[in-house]
Amino acid sequence: MLETSGYDDPPDLRSSCEVVAASTGHPVLAVYISDDSCAAMVAAIPGRAGPLTHLWPENETCGRYRHQPRDMPEPAGRSLDVVVGELTAWSAAAGLQADVSRLRQLIGRDPDQTHGQIVDLLFETVKALGVRRIGRTFPWSLPAFDWPFSSVMFSLGPAAQARQNAKYRAAGVKCITPVQPWETAALALETELWGSLYRPNVEVAALAHRAACLLAAYRAASDEETIAPETTDPPVLDEISLELLARLESRLAEGTMSPGSEEIEERHHADAWATEPE
Repeated sequence: MLETSGYDDPPDLRSSCEVVAASTGHPVLAVYISDDSCAAMVAAIPGRAGPLTHLWPENETCGRYRHQPRDMPEPAGRSLDVVVGELTAWSAAAGLQADVSRLRQLIGRDPDQTHGQIVDLLFETVKALGVRRIGRTFPWSLPAFDWPFSSVMFSLGPAAQARQNAKYRAAGVKCITPVQPWETAALALETELWGSLYRPNVEVAALAHRAACLLAAYRAASDEETIAPETTDPPVLDEISLELLARLESRLAEGTMSPGSEEIEERHHADAWATEPE
């Protein structure tokens, strides 16, 4: 299970799988779930990625969710035999032994019987492909849902506004200012925070201070009625921000800061399928 920022939802899953398979030299199976209602699946091997398969049903196009970026065609319906054949071949390429009859039973499932069971059915599919080891979710390295990280990674904050401004400029909207320093910094920091989510030995306090300074610069720019001249002076943190930073650093020093996740139920659900002990 991977957490994603979701700002460019849904992703180009097929291209991503091609890149991962090429870079690792191993087969890749990826599924992107839409609100636990249905999903898009890609089976890839080095040098080739199959088409998107919709689950469930596999033999019709989805009439509820978009499963591809807007400039790409939606996954078309595929026959049960074709999908099971592709997955069986993928399993063999991965050095596994698929349970073909179980795959047919799972992939051909009546969509009326899948509501609220998408995640479990996909784990069952992974097992039917012959995968014996299912790992546990990795712990986060920083408290992404706590301030100031949440305001950069999840909310409609500076990074989201920077992307929106870029779209307006590309569309020729004249009332949008030229690219501001905080926009470049916001996009770079957002990328770094997501890249640090599972990275060991992350300097959490330093990242928190940078995030707080970015938010201060963003607020200052938002309060300006005219374009402010570019400055290299660091933004001034207000008393509340300084207090919150001090509290975060204190909890880090005490070892009481837990990276955690508001999606704890989903992570626990995934871990329940793990084949390795805690």
